[in-house]
Amino acid sequence: MRNITAIVLAGLMGAPGISVSAGIDDIAKDCGACHGQDGNSEQGEVPSIAGMSAAYLGDAMDAYKSGARPALKFKPKDGEATDMNAVAKKLSEDEIKGISEHYAGLTFKPVKQSVDAALAAKGKKVFDSECEICHSEGGSFADDDAGILAGQWKPYLEEQFKLFNEEKREMPKSMAKKYTKVSDADKAAIIEFLAGGGK
Repeated sequence: MRNITAIVLAGLMGAPGISVSAGIDDIAKDCGACHGQDGNSEQGEVPSIAGMSAAYLGDAMDAYKSGARPALKFKPKDGEATDMNAVAKKLSEDEIKGISEHYAGLTFKPVKQSVDAALAAKGKKVFDSECEICHSEGGSFADDDAGILAGQWKPYLEEQFKLFNEEKREMPKSMAKKYTKVSDADKAAIIEFLAGGGK
């Protein structure tokens, strides 16, 4: 994201007038070009990250940094195309910790989008049966350290399910056992349920 390398270097070198928190604030401004300045995305392909647990965000950033989690290129308005793998590689462990804590302290706002109510109702039944044990409260409970799924953009959810389907994104073994048994139709219903706010 914009000038993130310069920001990181300035923070690491302890440039006069730049505190650690100021450095994180500057990094957050760059993150906001894609994820929204309050951590709530206005872009269908990009997730909202406000309110997620610091542990989950830190793990996600580490996975992006190592390349274990794939990321798609995205070009924000008036910005340059980048992806989370490239962004994460430029951040130190302390900066990942700091930016994760920053977004964990913000409030998640579910996206308001149209969904098929009947399909979402079907998705709720499947979700409650197969997913609720780890993604409690309909995928909205941050303290699960499993990310907030309810209320995310539908295009983002669809892309992540596609990555799981194509085995391009790793998942915990406990999830894989259940996920592989869920039909494509039921997965589509789960996405509809989550896009509708997990209710």
